[in-house]
Amino acid sequence: MEDMGEMCGRCYDFTDELFKAKCEEHPESLVGMPIGQYHCPDCGAMVMAGVPHPTVCKLCRDHKHPMFDLPETDSNEIKIKDECQPKPKTGE
Repeated sequence: MEDMGEMCGRCYDFTDELFKAKCEEHPESLVGMPIGQYHCPDCGAMVMAGVPHPTVCKLCRDHKHPMFDLPETDSNEIKIKDECQPKPKTGE
């Protein structure tokens, strides 16, 4: 089976590297609260009360993901950046 890398907790894209989110929200501090799952007010990722904020890809961390953060182009096509795509594994 092919290794697709890690999955971003915000956009669910596969990537080779994940980062701690820059959000002010800390859902792990809500242990025991009857909230359950909710959207992070800072980045929009689905989070769960009592569980740490998920790690995210570079584009989501920097709020530059083309599907969530950038406006569409004049031709209504969204530009996808190369850094959003996982790098192929070599030597295996």
